[in-house]
Amino acid sequence: MYVIIVDIIVKDGFEDRYRDAVMIHARTCLSLEESCLRFDVLQAPGDARRFTLCEAYPDEATFMNVHRKTAHFERYLETTTAWVQSKDARTFTRLYPED
Repeated sequence: MYVIIVDIIVKDGFEDRYRDAVMIHARTCLSLEESCLRFDVLQAPGDARRFTLCEAYPDEATFMNVHRKTAHFERYLETTTAWVQSKDARTFTRLYPED
């Protein structure tokens, strides 16, 4: 299983708008993409500007060639890119529990 963890810091004043948009995006991914196995949205206590997304897909190709090419992913990027101060992504292969 391919897991991507994305740490995001949004610009001051965009916390609520970003949270609302990313929640819609996560729900849409889970409901429309059979290959989206997990999509957690986390917000740091005490720092409303810090978000972490934890997503899981069967493999990297599915993430790159299916998820990233959906209309809802494009819509999410168009909506939120201007609100993001920084973004850092890390990828992993899940070892346990086994698929």
